[in-house]
Amino acid sequence: MSILGIDIGTTGTKAIAFSEEGKILKSSYLEYKLISPKPGWVEFDVNLMWEKIFNVIRMVNSDDLVKKDPVTSLSVSTVGESFTPIDKKGNTLYNTIYSTDARSIKELEYIFTKISPSDLYNTNGYPPGFISPLNKILWVKNNMPDIYSKTKKFLFTEDLLFHKLGIVDTKIDYSLCSRTLFFDIKNKKWSSKILNEFDIDENLFSKPSPSGIEIGYVNKDIAENLGFTREAAVVTGGHDQPCAALGVGAIKDGIAADGMGTVECITTAMDKLVINDNMLNNNFSTQVHVVDDMYVTLAYNLSSGSVIKWYIDVFADEEKKKAKEEGINIFEHIFSGFTFKPSGLYILPYFSASGTPYLDPKPRGTIIGLSLATKKEDIFKALVEGLIFEIAFNIELAENSGVNIKELRAVGGGASSDYWLKLKSSILNKPIKRMDITEAGCLATMMLAGKGTGKFSIEEAISSFIKVDREFHPDKKIRCRYLESFRRYKKIYYLVKNIY
Repeated sequence: MSILGIDIGTTGTKAIAFSEEGKILKSSYLEYKLISPKPGWVEFDVNLMWEKIFNVIRMVNSDDLVKKDPVTSLSVSTVGESFTPIDKKGNTLYNTIYSTDARSIKELEYIFTKISPSDLYNTNGYPPGFISPLNKILWVKNNMPDIYSKTKKFLFTEDLLFHKLGIVDTKIDYSLCSRTLFFDIKNKKWSSKILNEFDIDENLFSKPSPSGIEIGYVNKDIAENLGFTREAAVVTGGHDQPCAALGVGAIKDGIAADGMGTVECITTAMDKLVINDNMLNNNFSTQVHVVDDMYVTLAYNLSSGSVIKWYIDVFADEEKKKAKEEGINIFEHIFSGFTFKPSGLYILPYFSASGTPYLDPKPRGTIIGLSLATKKEDIFKALVEGLIFEIAFNIELAENSGVNIKELRAVGGGASSDYWLKLKSSILNKPIKRMDITEAGCLATMMLAGKGTGKFSIEEAISSFIKVDREFHPDKKIRCRYLESFRRYKKIYYLVKNIY
C-alpha cells in the first residue's frame, strides 16, 4: 500500500505518493500566492489555499498507479508560524496569518513589559520577534475581538489539515510547537506561565505531540471526496525545515540540511538543547527535531531564491532564451562564463524581511561598488556571493554559540549549480553533499507516515531512500581569494541600516 507525503509551503503545495519501497508513483503540485491586505500584513487566502491543497491530493489519488497501489497513510510538512482561527462549528473565521506578517510589533513590545526576551527564550528556545505567533494572537485579541471571542481553536497549518481531514482530536507536533513563543521546550508542553500572563486559554490550541505518531483516519466522507479508496491513517508530521533535515538524512549531531529554495535555511541537527545568550542575541532558535530525542537550530535568509528570481525576471530575458536554445538550465548557462574570483561588488541580499541574525522586518537590499564598467553578469555573480556570505556569516555565529556544524547536505533550486556549491564549500570551508532528492519535505513526511504506521523505522528508511548525487570539498585557493571580501561583507548591514 502506498504512502502520501505532503509538503504545504509558502508558494504552493506538493503531494507525492510513494510505494513502500520509496518509488514515486505520482507527484502533483499547485501554486497559490500570499496576499497583503494592508502594508505589513501578510496572509494566505485561506479558502483558495485549501481548495488548491485538496486538489493536489485529488490529483495524486486519481492517478492510475496510485489506484492500483492505494494510499493507506499520510503525513505533512508545513510552513512554521502561520495560524488560522476556527469557530466551534469548524469554520474558518479569518485568513491564515503568515509568519512574515509584521502587524503585531506593538504587541511584541507589550509582551516584553511582562516577560523579558531572555526568559521567553529560555522557556521556548525561540528568540522572540515579529515572526512570533504569540504577539500575532494578541493582535487578534486586541484588534479583532469578535473573531477572538468566536475562536474555538487557533490551528497551525499541520493541525488545520488534520481538522479538514476530519480528525476531531487534533494534534500539533513538537517541532511546530517550538515556533510559537509559548511552548515549554524542556518539558514539551504548552507553557501555562506564558499563556496565563496574557490571559490566553491553553485549550485554544491542539495538544502537543511527537512527530511520526498515528492520530486517526481520514473521515470516510472526506476520504471519498478526496479520492482515497482505502482507509488512510493520519500521522503527525513537522515544521518544514526539520522535515527537510530528515529528508536529507540530517539526524546526527553536526549534520545540516541546506535548503536552497525561496528561503535558504541551514537546519543543523543537534543531540542536545543549545540555549545560551549568544544564540538569543543572534536570533538562533533551538527547536525539537522530527526525530526522537534530537533538536535542530535554524539559520536562514528570507530572500534567497526570490532574489535570484528577481534578477532573472528583470535582467535575464536574453539568457533565458539562449538557455532554452541550448537545452540547459538557465543557471548552467549563466554560470558557464564565471571564474572563482570575487566580482568586486557587494550585495546585501535583503530584498524582503531579513532572517537571522538580525530579523529585521524592514531592511533594504544594497548593491555597493557599481561603476560604468559593471556588467549585469557582475551583478548576478555578486548576488550569489552575497547569498553565500550571508550563510557563511550565520554559520560562523552559530559555531561561536556552541553549535557543531560538520557537513551540509544541499537541496533546492540553487543546489543544481556546481559552481554555486563549489564556491560555497570553499568559502564555508566545509564539505557539501548535493542530495539525489528533489523533494526532501515529501520524502520526510513519507518516512514519518511509514514510521507511524509501523512499515519501517526512520533508520531503515534513511538507508533505503536517501542518496547523494555529488560531493563538493573546499578549495583553499578559492577560499583565500574570498576571505577579504567576506570580512568586508560583514560590515555592510550596519553601514546602511540607519539610512532607512
